[in-house]
Amino acid sequence: MKTYKLIALCLASLFFGACEDGLDEEVGLQVSVATNENTSYDGQIVTVKKGTPVQFLLSGDPDFISFFSGEEGYKYQYRERSSIDPSQLEKVSLDFSINLQYGNITGTERHVYISDEFPGLSKDNFENDSILVEQFETDGKWKEIVNEYPAINKTQSYSIDVSEYIGKKVTIAICYRGLKNDVAQSTFRFDQMCFTDVMKNGQTTQYSAGSFGFVPLNMKNKWNLSDQAKMEGDPEYGSGAGINGIWNLDNVGTGTLILQSSSIGSGLKYSWLVSDPIAVNSCTPDQGTKIKDITQSLDFYTHTYNEIGIYNATFLARNANIDHTSTVTRNLVINVVE
Repeated sequence: MKTYKLIALCLASLFFGACEDGLDEEVGLQVSVATNENTSYDGQIVTVKKGTPVQFLLSGDPDFISFFSGEEGYKYQYRERSSIDPSQLEKVSLDFSINLQYGNITGTERHVYISDEFPGLSKDNFENDSILVEQFETDGKWKEIVNEYPAINKTQSYSIDVSEYIGKKVTIAICYRGLKNDVAQSTFRFDQMCFTDVMKNGQTTQYSAGSFGFVPLNMKNKWNLSDQAKMEGDPEYGSGAGINGIWNLDNVGTGTLILQSSSIGSGLKYSWLVSDPIAVNSCTPDQGTKIKDITQSLDFYTHTYNEIGIYNATFLARNANIDHTSTVTRNLVINVVE
């Protein structure tokens, strides 16, 4: 329907002016709620039994609509929030799991470090960056945060309390050194790495390692190791899948970091993985669910609340073209009861 309206406006412009002049339409959106034996609506508050789908009735035909349910991670007031006020925090932890695959644990040396003094990598001067991370290690400025590793082919979960760094920026660094090649050098795998912020009201948020800005330092990039010959791109800071001794960051968005194992007799590997300096109280902005765009019409939208509580639901509507944008919000209080 929207497409036909746009075509009609543009055709009319042949006689009455430029097409875009007819597109500067202020957005309109009205929201109501379908009621039944489990759902009531008094014009301001929706009262609904948990697990009952709420059918929101929509009119106005805006170009775009996003829905913020008011549940954790979907709150309109937090859509631009990038950090949590330290006064609201009870605790922050760095969470992840480690799995050492294949090989022999004696064949490698592993460290997981944190520092609130590290100035950050330049990312364009490998010699200086490599000297800096090693000097911090020599001077004891990296704090070791993992003291015990799992047995080969076993997974162990970690939750490191980093509350002492609330209000500060920290760097996370992982160091991997091959010690001997008469045994296979194990794959070093991290999963679900994130900061977990526990607030004083009991709510939690997570900030995934995909936002940490991890950069590899391939300390033996000039050794021309045969098993790294297929590596593409920058050998000093590069990453890749399935390359021995090189970090694989293909799934870093979900907190997965992998350094591939090396077989018996292959060259000894030495690699670092270093994050940007980041605030431990960082958080990902809340997101709305996109429920409509300009290509479709939408008369209703259904959402189910499965937990008892009071939620502030928000519909964000927008009309937009190259010259004009118009937005409006519609808010409802959702009282979810047993």
